[in-house]
Amino acid sequence: EYIERTIDHAEQTNASAVLIEITTPGGLVDSTRKIVERMLASKVPVIVYVTPAGSRAASAGFFILEAADVAAMSPGTNTGAAHPVMMGEKMDDVMKSKVENDAAAFMRSYTSKRGRDVTVAESAVRESKSWTDQEAIDKHLIDVIAKDEADLWKQLDGRNITRFNGDKQTLHFNNVQVEDFKMTLRQGILAWLMDPNIAFLVLALGALALYAEFNHPGAVIPGVVGLVAIVIAVFALN
Repeated sequence: EYIERTIDHAEQTNASAVLIEITTPGGLVDSTRKIVERMLASKVPVIVYVTPAGSRAASAGFFILEAADVAAMSPGTNTGAAHPVMMGEKMDDVMKSKVENDAAAFMRSYTSKRGRDVTVAESAVRESKSWTDQEAIDKHLIDVIAKDEADLWKQLDGRNITRFNGDKQTLHFNNVQVEDFKMTLRQGILAWLMDPNIAFLVLALGALALYAEFNHPGAVIPGVVGLVAIVIAVFALN
């Protein structure tokens, strides 16, 4: 939702590009597909930049990186390890093959149109291969290694790219003005609650509140607080 809203805003304001700075161990396949679909349909170029040093775009992050009009990494970052897994569930051979083939086809469906090495990109899905920033650019998985945002704009200024629909476009970032597009208050609160540590604390708070209600019947407030906290925690953990 956050990325869709950002790209919508960029299109409405005729921005030169959208810059997504990313560091992630991965995420849900369904969410990843929605993000990639919106990036591929964007009317403005989308740049994905793995930063700062020490960061990674692993698993789902690799899918998002490869979907960008421009894929960039900071020195000292890594990407790859995109083999799909089922959380808390062991897959049989048939299901494992289906999930792997689906993810590999998804990767191939757009990587070739981005001018990147399809075979190497697919190996991240099938063999869980990973690469440093230098290895990624040598294997034609990314376009730029930039030490910081200023260096990124400098390298991309005047660069010719081919959009997903085949259109040619020249990027212009001379004296670029960057707008930091924040999450809404609702998105910020939800993102905070999704932190597993916070979700567990909310669950513990709910359990303690219910315990207090059972020990003091009729107090009402502890019971209400406990029930709400547990519902929020279950939602976050799910």
